[in-house]
Amino acid sequence: MKKLLISTVLTAIVGCSTAENQPAQEKEKQKEETTQNPTHKYGGWYCPDNLNGFPAVNLKEWKNVPVINGRLPTEEEAKSEKSLIFVDRNLYPTAKAMDIELPKLAKFYNDYSKKTEVVIIIQAIEIEGDSIIGFRYLNGGNGSAHYKEVTFISENEVATISNAQFVSFNININASDNKVWEVMTQSKFTSKLQPLFDIKDYLNKDWKTKSNINYNYTSLKNMTSEYANKLYGCWYIQNDYLIDNIGYVEKFLLLRDEETNQTELKIVCGPFKDDFETQQFVLHQWAEKVKELSEE
Repeated sequence: MKKLLISTVLTAIVGCSTAENQPAQEKEKQKEETTQNPTHKYGGWYCPDNLNGFPAVNLKEWKNVPVINGRLPTEEEAKSEKSLIFVDRNLYPTAKAMDIELPKLAKFYNDYSKKTEVVIIIQAIEIEGDSIIGFRYLNGGNGSAHYKEVTFISENEVATISNAQFVSFNININASDNKVWEVMTQSKFTSKLQPLFDIKDYLNKDWKTKSNINYNYTSLKNMTSEYANKLYGCWYIQNDYLIDNIGYVEKFLLLRDEETNQTELKIVCGPFKDDFETQQFVLHQWAEKVKELSEE
């Protein structure tokens, strides 16, 4: 297995882009923060699933993400890829943008993936005596935190980061989301999918008993967190790993079209370094096989 680099999907419509529609545990976290600082609710958002709003970004392209410098965004801009947090100046008349040139790379410990992740800071605000930053994950999605929770990466450090890449694509399947989920996760389909990613048959015979999906790239012993269930009504898998202090993530999201009964499978895996092209081919072949089995 080639060496990986750094570390992570719902649409902007169903993604948790605001505090009000985040998971219960995230609401509880924000409740605690609000108790400590009852004047605003902007720190602590966690939305790794908002891939349509904030798609994965390869390291070599991080400086090209759209941002707004020198002012607070409008409500419309806060709904775009340019920004994240809209502040109502009628409620917070003294709020302002921090004097920071954006975007910037930073390190942030993610309590959910249980690892330190590299994020792209796209917003920094001062509000009610507090400092809040908004960011996008390199692997897709977005979040926010208190300024003290992130560590900026120096220009010298940025220059030494390799050009790792994510495999990120979508595929439409003429089957229900439940059927696609069955193919992706149930053991009766393992033998048909395993040859596509385990070409030399290296995996132990019982590997699937410890996995939530019929796919494998790295050792399960390196997993830091896993999720495989419905999230906001959509089937979603996210597996996070940490290998020699280097992060890797797998995201699989199913979006069903009720009118056509078609399902869109969204995949984000990586980042990969030397074996990017190989894994891109493997994942595309795997997805095509999932499509074939689901449509039978």
